[in-house]
Amino acid sequence: MFKRIFKKTAFSKTALSILALLVLFFLPAVLDGREEKPAELNVMVLSGPTGLSLLQMIAEEPELSGVKLNYSVATKPEQLTARLVSGEADIAALPTNLAAVLYNRGVAIRLAAVTNWGVMYVVGRDPSVQSWRDLKGRELAVTGRGTTPDILLRYFLTAEGLNPDEDLELRYYAAPVELAQLVIAGKAALATLPEPWVTEVIRKNPEMTVVLDYQEAWKRLEGKEYSYPQTCLVVRAELVEKNPDLVDDFLAAAAASSAWVNNHPDEAGRYAEEHLLISAEAAREAIPRCNLHLVPVWEIKEEIDHYLEKLYEFNPGTTGGKLPDSGFYLAK
Repeated sequence: MFKRIFKKTAFSKTALSILALLVLFFLPAVLDGREEKPAELNVMVLSGPTGLSLLQMIAEEPELSGVKLNYSVATKPEQLTARLVSGEADIAALPTNLAAVLYNRGVAIRLAAVTNWGVMYVVGRDPSVQSWRDLKGRELAVTGRGTTPDILLRYFLTAEGLNPDEDLELRYYAAPVELAQLVIAGKAALATLPEPWVTEVIRKNPEMTVVLDYQEAWKRLEGKEYSYPQTCLVVRAELVEKNPDLVDDFLAAAAASSAWVNNHPDEAGRYAEEHLLISAEAAREAIPRCNLHLVPVWEIKEEIDHYLEKLYEFNPGTTGGKLPDSGFYLAK
């Protein structure tokens, strides 16, 4: 009897030893399969102010946590969206409402952070324009009918008791560059423009100045600490699931880059000319008006929801026909 027990015990110990060795052998492979870092990441931004937050990273950081970073700059939103839809872009900086449109169309992305809190202004040469109500009876040149700047303009005017279609004349232009050239030439007395075109206009036509600020108008009307979350960072959902620590590292580096751009406008200007198709002088002067401040999504989800709701109320198409559900946001 004791021999049988001993043999059984000996066999059990042997089996356990073999099992332990197998676990030790295969466990690293299992863990590596779960957390293995990719060899490289593809990061894409739009040219202009949308990419400013990542400018230091683009210029100085070819890798992060041992992962190679491949940066590319899109000159048109369609180029960036195509890369996100195909899964070629792992991380992208783009307008927040465009991110909502892509998510609502089934693109597997997560909104990770807001990078830019508005770059829109009204420029003019008449110092008597000091409030949105002062636009009554005037002609205002606007870019992009039905786009975010137009919707926000209509929201501000309506809040001041004006009918945008009756109390003033809105003249629309297709692109900021076209409108900026008209303003520089003195062919438009009042115009809504984003940075860096605001700076370009003021530099080349000294009669023009900033008369109204979209960002301050939003904060005043909404009673918010932040302005409207105009641009954001999105991350492929698969990257979030497989490499959450790498995503955290990227967000930390992006926040540091954003702060660096604000604190080093001269160097940032040179980088902007090299990488973002903005002249160094214009970028240097525009940065203080670009409201760069990277905030992780879990700290400002309500602000994003509220902003998208306002856009949706005016034009459902600006958010993809509906508001995104909670899966749109990166979880902490």
